[in-house]
Amino acid sequence: MGLIRFPRAVVGGLLALTFSVTAAGAGQERIGLVLGGGGARGGAHIGVLKVLERERIPIHAIAGTSVGSIIGGLYAAGYSPEEIEVIIRSIDWIDIFHDNTDRRDEPMRQKETDLGRLANLEIGLAEDGSLTIPTTLIRGQKLGLLLRRMFLGRANISTFDQLPIPFRCVATDIGVVKPVVFDSGDLALAIRASMAVPGAFAPVKHDGKVLVDGGVVDNVPIDVARQMGVDRLIVVDVGQPLAPAETVHSGFSIMLQMISGMMRDRTDERLATLNEDDIFIRPTLHGITTASFPRAADGIDPGEQAALAVVEKLRSFSVSEDEYRAWQKTQRYEYPSHPEISYVHVDASQSRTSEFVHDRISQQPGEKFDPDRVESDIRGAYGRGTYDSISYHLSTNEQGQTGLEVLPVDSALGRTVFRLGLQISDDFEGNDDYQLNIESRVTSLNEKGAEWRTFVGLGRVTAAETDFYLPFSERGNWFFSPLAAYYALNQPVIADDGSFSEDLALAQYRVESWYGELRIGRDFGDRLRISAAALRGQDHADLTIGLPNIFPTTDLADVGGFNATILWDSLDNVRFPRRGMRAEVSYTSYDTHMGSDEDGNLLRVSIDKALSFGRNTFLLGGRASLAKDSVDAQQSGATLGGLTYLSGLRDRQLFGDQMLLVRSIYYHRLTQQGLLFDVPMYLAGSVEGGNVWEDYDDVSFNDLIGAASIFFGIDLPIGPLQLGYGQTFDGRSAIYLTFGSLVLPDYR
Repeated sequence: MGLIRFPRAVVGGLLALTFSVTAAGAGQERIGLVLGGGGARGGAHIGVLKVLERERIPIHAIAGTSVGSIIGGLYAAGYSPEEIEVIIRSIDWIDIFHDNTDRRDEPMRQKETDLGRLANLEIGLAEDGSLTIPTTLIRGQKLGLLLRRMFLGRANISTFDQLPIPFRCVATDIGVVKPVVFDSGDLALAIRASMAVPGAFAPVKHDGKVLVDGGVVDNVPIDVARQMGVDRLIVVDVGQPLAPAETVHSGFSIMLQMISGMMRDRTDERLATLNEDDIFIRPTLHGITTASFPRAADGIDPGEQAALAVVEKLRSFSVSEDEYRAWQKTQRYEYPSHPEISYVHVDASQSRTSEFVHDRISQQPGEKFDPDRVESDIRGAYGRGTYDSISYHLSTNEQGQTGLEVLPVDSALGRTVFRLGLQISDDFEGNDDYQLNIESRVTSLNEKGAEWRTFVGLGRVTAAETDFYLPFSERGNWFFSPLAAYYALNQPVIADDGSFSEDLALAQYRVESWYGELRIGRDFGDRLRISAAALRGQDHADLTIGLPNIFPTTDLADVGGFNATILWDSLDNVRFPRRGMRAEVSYTSYDTHMGSDEDGNLLRVSIDKALSFGRNTFLLGGRASLAKDSVDAQQSGATLGGLTYLSGLRDRQLFGDQMLLVRSIYYHRLTQQGLLFDVPMYLAGSVEGGNVWEDYDDVSFNDLIGAASIFFGIDLPIGPLQLGYGQTFDGRSAIYLTFGSLVLPDYR
């Protein structure tokens, strides 16, 4: 008969439990530690733990709620107070509280559909036809990955009693508003549920329940600790005091005060059950609120001071150095890390696109587990924008093999999502226009992430565009994308006296364009795309303003040919980029065999490079659209004019078959990045040079128009807004009120 082999983590947990029982022998009291919720004020728990260790006080059970579950869970799992302090100080709290994947790591498809057009707000269409909107500020994706990393190696246990210190944490079942006490299962998930503050963090769905922060019903879980069989308690309350009545004015603050009052009443009921043998600690945390997480470490010293204030009472819990050393050996149990992965499994139970996620996981069986690589892959997949969360954990199968389990959860908004975008331009001289854009995406059409996107624009440009995106191949990095589009706009004919010193509009055409393309391409990672397409289109222009005996009343142009494009995109943002580069080179060959009126070619290049130091950023780059053999069509032309695109001219004032633009934009961020609500404001200026020409042979750097601008920018949730003044070097000027990104998706 062969030997029965247990996973090392289970063996370690059993050993820890054995040592714990030994340490708390028949003649020794069992001491329980209760750590309450309080958000950023929970740093004080670390200070209390430091004093407990200096005074050689062994802890035999821990119960925690919310932030108390994090600190308590780490200590129960074997971390020292000093290690917990390092973790808390190293967390980028601003990043944790912003779910979005860094744009540089988003899939190329997501980057292109997000480029410069739309607001952040999404509205979903559920399968029953009802509209849905996000109900929380933070989905908690980054927080979930952080907790998973903290408890790696501690997760493969059957009950929380197998931790070095037996542990419990409390969440709230929001369906019945009753406490749920976790004593087993997924440790990271349990703690994530315990701190899911309603309205801020998304709730956790588990075992048929919807779970939120345990502080709603049991912020200081004294009763839970009692049930763990302890004799005496050390209780730490870091809850925020109620706000003074004179500071409670708005409806939102009144609601928060009422919730805080009910939580305080329940806490006081729990505290009333303490007896004279228990010890209660309430640190004084002036200036640290529940939401001031960047200051979480500032609470460590006040926590230490509060524990020292009752140190004489605490010493009644102390044991000898030998006894404490024996206990500490069990609490500091070292778990195995980075095991070899025998299998990778992506759970398809809560996502229609599990294969897309599987394609992005590069961890392979037979390799050592690499948490950095796995988390990077998950961040990239999450950047697709159709998931509420993507989590992972290590599991053990019946053969004792360790595997990687990944669980994607589709967005609660549904498969169909709408986004809105608004662009406004006003030069305060009677020349104003607007652009309202509406996009719909029907996602998850197959397991690899196929989707159907439709874009409609109203205003300056009437637009209707629809495309189908179909990824294929083993890794899903090849794609096929048919597209059909219609655009209509008013294009003025500006007087050209050779110097563009006059802005006289001699005529105006209503130009309608339609085109279709069949594109195939490949993404090399998340930053490089190479693609090719066959295209066919038509332009139709009707004279709406102007003398018919001077200007043609109508014009028709057919175009058709082939296109090849290379795109590199590592920009972190297209509204006000701070780092990265977007560079696109596109070559189109127009061919009469493809339905074009004439043969021709078109080379287009765009570059935007962002360089930052501190709050200062330079955005350098330009555009070029050159056609040596022009086909004389609207679709092959390019425009200039508008803020940072030859400031001082009206938007899209110049049109030609040839175009050159170079620009340098500087902007200084005026506001610090916020934790939950972040509305960046900038003071900016630009210098530009450019022009348009009809014929390739006329292109000359001597004809470039110089321009400069100064403007104020603010990145609003509905879109980036700029208010500024621009002037060309030859004296033309304009005032701008504009909604729009600094990096735009086309050649104007």
